[in-house]
Amino acid sequence: MDQISTISQLKSKLEELQSLKRVKSHLENVQTLLVKKLQELHETSNRLRAEEKDLKEIEGKGFKPLFYKILGDKEKQIEKERQEYLEVSLMYNALKEEIELMEFEKDLLHKKSMTYPEIIKEVQELKTKRKDEIVFDKSHPLRNEFLAILEQYDNQVILGKELDEAIKAGKSALNNLKKLSSSLNQALDWGRWSGDRSRHEAMMKRNKIHESNKLLAITQRSLDYFGKEMEDLGEDRMYFRISSDELSKFTQFFFDNLITDWIIQQKIRNTLTNLNSVYDRISRILKSLEGEFETNAQKQVKTMKIKDEILMKE
Repeated sequence: MDQISTISQLKSKLEELQSLKRVKSHLENVQTLLVKKLQELHETSNRLRAEEKDLKEIEGKGFKPLFYKILGDKEKQIEKERQEYLEVSLMYNALKEEIELMEFEKDLLHKKSMTYPEIIKEVQELKTKRKDEIVFDKSHPLRNEFLAILEQYDNQVILGKELDEAIKAGKSALNNLKKLSSSLNQALDWGRWSGDRSRHEAMMKRNKIHESNKLLAITQRSLDYFGKEMEDLGEDRMYFRISSDELSKFTQFFFDNLITDWIIQQKIRNTLTNLNSVYDRISRILKSLEGEFETNAQKQVKTMKIKDEILMKE
């Protein structure tokens, strides 16, 4: 009897919740329409003032003979202005009444929707109670089916979390690759400076290469972390290596001044080629991960629906 009572309560609350969802949806529509009507009222108010001004001007001023010929009798023009003013005035009043009714309706709907969070809470509590009735009763006919669905959902949640972490790690790696590529391109540009090796030029070049070396270390760490996240997803360990040998001795080259700039420029170009290759590979993997994440999210929704259907079975 207790199980039936729980299901009965749950059904009742779900019906109430569905009704409140319709209330909230209607409230949103009313609010949207109210904004439009208020804008119409504002525009009509401006028109009404303009028509009132025209009417006062034509009533208070005489017409020259020329205007009589063009516009006709003054009284006819006054009557025409009065009609136009009346039409806009009626439109304005109708809009005001419509808005007042809509605001009254909005207030009623808002008061009804205030209970929405409480009903959500009650529904969740009843679902939890119904879940316990099934899970803790080892002889319950729905127990095995329900436990299987719960396990399936838990696995989907875990997968979603791991995919999200891998996507974030991949995006971080791509961001660092961009920064490193930008720094190396600047170093490449500076490597094309003239042969006049001033102290300032040498210092600028050394600083840029130092910056690139630092970014390379940061980027490699982010690539290693991304590889680890992919391994957590069950993939074979992926290694995204940037040939550090291409950069490690740049500074020494500058210090010792033993090798010409064009050799250093070639090493930078080789590293940039390596970076672009790694960037493209991670971009392709990320696209696949994001697609898998979306698919998994859709599966979670379906699994939750099945779980709720089991909860409602007698």
